[in-house]
Amino acid sequence: MPHSVKLEITPEMIKRYNRPGPRYTSYPTVPVWKDGKFTRDYTKSLQKEGQNEQPISLYVHIPFCRQLCTFCGCNKIITKNQNLVEKYLTALEQEIAGVAECLGTPKNLAEIHFGGGTPTFLNPQQLQRVVQMIVSRFDTQEEGEWAFEADPRVTTTEQLEVLYELGFRRVSFGVQDLDQTVQRAINRNQTAEQSWQTFKTARSLGYKSINLDLVYGLPLQTKLGFRKTLEEVNKMRPDRLAVYSFAYLPGMFKTHQRAIREKDLPTPEEKINIYLEAINFFAESGYVMIGMDHFALPEDDLALALKNKTLHRNFMGYTTLHNMTQIGVGVSAISDFGDSYWQNTKEIELYMIEASEKKLNPRKGMKLDKEDQLRREVIETLMCHGEVLLPDFESRYKIDFRHHFSQAWTQLEKFKQEGLVKLSPQKIELTQIGMLFTRNLAMPFDRHLKTQVSPKFSNTV
Repeated sequence: MPHSVKLEITPEMIKRYNRPGPRYTSYPTVPVWKDGKFTRDYTKSLQKEGQNEQPISLYVHIPFCRQLCTFCGCNKIITKNQNLVEKYLTALEQEIAGVAECLGTPKNLAEIHFGGGTPTFLNPQQLQRVVQMIVSRFDTQEEGEWAFEADPRVTTTEQLEVLYELGFRRVSFGVQDLDQTVQRAINRNQTAEQSWQTFKTARSLGYKSINLDLVYGLPLQTKLGFRKTLEEVNKMRPDRLAVYSFAYLPGMFKTHQRAIREKDLPTPEEKINIYLEAINFFAESGYVMIGMDHFALPEDDLALALKNKTLHRNFMGYTTLHNMTQIGVGVSAISDFGDSYWQNTKEIELYMIEASEKKLNPRKGMKLDKEDQLRREVIETLMCHGEVLLPDFESRYKIDFRHHFSQAWTQLEKFKQEGLVKLSPQKIELTQIGMLFTRNLAMPFDRHLKTQVSPKFSNTV
């Protein structure tokens, strides 16, 4: 969507397509992965990767937060207990050592990403400690991408300085919504001044890419109120923005999302109009829409990747890194080897016991067969590029696309009648309206979806 557009989306269309569905940061999606103990399989994946000369991506999960935000669906620990934090870092160090030993020769890291939780929960000395764990076991590229997530409310100038000195150049700040009424409803108190100051400090230090996270569909959020947030955010001119749909799943996040009253949430019609406001605003402000929920300045790497058709998608959202193995360390962290997924336990005490003993023991896993790998690529291509070139898949996978995906094609024909997609013998192409229902358009290619329980996914609108 290169410029402001007026899209006609009827209430009937919203009602028809507003159903639970995956966000497809992975395929197959996490709910169909098997539960168990996967030490042997995971170790084999690491050993095989160790023989691969290609660089990898390392994700480090820091689960700690000072305060519970009721909208959040991440795996986090609310604490002020520094003993727990130190114990966790010791376990993390042992896991990193165990992973490195399985890989064999020190692997080259093209990307390091600190996520959470709140990585800037750690003090400067602790942040230095984590980086030392990594650089002592891996080769790090000077041109590699080092990124971290941060909460402007708790991120200090000293932390930003230390992280920059350590090699980080990308940072993502959680803003969500600057409207004070909305913030109170999600147990968050963050002033525009806090966001401004942290942003300016990061910019002055030399961070080359700054992302801001926003969320639409939050309780008591309105189109007018969100517009004011957009205007404030635009004054900062971040390089990237992620505008996520709020995933309201009180059945899964019982400890905090049940504090949100369903009656306070925008209706599906109101919610999609809030997002349309964001799409039009950022288009008018010179940003390029990336996939279904990201925006970037035209000169940003994400925008260039979209233009060059080298955009990809993983657990951290849209990325420029091409089919790269991602190894996750820390409680609940996920590893993606291309032909398999493995996830650490979500229980921090169990994680610390096992990791401290160098036990690599993921508790969820999934091996992908050839059909899964084909469907994963189709879904990723659709979500990243808004189109699928049929001859490309037919020549590489030796299939007749329409015959192979006959059931999916029948569904796509229905979407075509709604104006969501264009179909030809050569291509599947999302329309501008179809971009708003990308998740729905990807779902026909998901052969596992019928076996999944709907409440595990948020609604697509």
